[in-house]
Amino acid sequence: MVDPAALNEVLTDGNGDTVHLSEQDDGLHLTTYDADGVIVLETVVDLAVTDIQQAVDLPNQQLLLVGATLADSWLVDSNSHQINPFDVVALGMGMGDRPIAGVSTVLGGPLAVFGSYEDLGWVLLIDFAAGSSQLVNLTAQAVNAVFGYEGLMLEAVTDLGREVISYDAALSEVGRFVVTSSNEELIGDSNGRPVLFNKSNHNVRTMDVAGVEQWAFENSELETVDGKSVGPDGSVVLWGDNAKLSLLLGVVFDNAHVLRIDAEGVLAYHYLGGGDMVNIAYSNVKQFDNGLVQISFQGWTGEVGGLLLGSSLGTPFNVTKRVYHDFITAGGTKTRWMLEPKRLETYSQCGSLCVSIVSSTEGHCKNLDVFNIDSKRLISVSQVCGMKDENDVSQPDVVKVVRY
Repeated sequence: MVDPAALNEVLTDGNGDTVHLSEQDDGLHLTTYDADGVIVLETVVDLAVTDIQQAVDLPNQQLLLVGATLADSWLVDSNSHQINPFDVVALGMGMGDRPIAGVSTVLGGPLAVFGSYEDLGWVLLIDFAAGSSQLVNLTAQAVNAVFGYEGLMLEAVTDLGREVISYDAALSEVGRFVVTSSNEELIGDSNGRPVLFNKSNHNVRTMDVAGVEQWAFENSELETVDGKSVGPDGSVVLWGDNAKLSLLLGVVFDNAHVLRIDAEGVLAYHYLGGGDMVNIAYSNVKQFDNGLVQISFQGWTGEVGGLLLGSSLGTPFNVTKRVYHDFITAGGTKTRWMLEPKRLETYSQCGSLCVSIVSSTEGHCKNLDVFNIDSKRLISVSQVCGMKDENDVSQPDVVKVVRY
């Protein structure tokens, strides 16, 4: 069985078929499905991976499992069904042992790996398509973030404090400025302009490379921001919600909120998705060149107040768990959407301060990973709750891969 709490990633191979990477008791499994969902190839690699920080999609149908260092990282090839240690020997310069603070895709494909080593900030650009790498020259104690579509933008710690340093496509420095507010952080590149997000008031500012403000967006729309990104079209997307389920605050229902601020600092839309929910979680947000946004999220609906200790809600009561995938146009219209099979749980009292599930239906209860094939299609892998075998025995460790 596949453990939903272990590694689960999806991608495609060179034929466009679906590939699922899963961590199981006997090692890592690479499973390829054809267009009809039939397994055409499965490979088991006797390998245990630990301390994986993130998985990054690469060109040529590859996946990088990022560890604490590049020497602790693994390269997954969906075409050859091979999983190999990252080749740090080819990098030289002792790059393999440097602690990784983060990894991001830049310049239309290369990977930026960055961090701090012996009190020196570093950025290594790896071009997997060309089979080359390049160390960016800079003087800093640490690098906190790297972005860039046509050039590079870094947030680095220097003797002056936190600086945003910009480079052109040839990696020549074109400007820098000090971030004066401790609440602001660099979140992306908007058409060659650094974008700053204020963690306190959730406002957004775009600067030129010298630090002169170009526009500012005062965020009176969204109180809680769970994530933010800047797309290739220069627009800024914020997402989050105010939903709560706690002993102190009780139940507060909300939608999944998505704000899109265009490249000129104007609010394009405030999108609401999913309906009244709690326990909202976001598993994927992807911005496309044409301004379209794909967002995947999940939440609980129904009589969730019955789950609180001391609830006066009578039993039995029902809670529904749902996984959503929405495609939103640049103007804020939901043009496509996918709903995974819902999970329905019915609860009853088992004591004065206790409730238990008395019945349920099989459904997808947690989204684990999403791969965007293009602006209309995606692959999802989710945990399945409530599944039973032919002997009516519950199967707790089940995931399903779905292609939409």
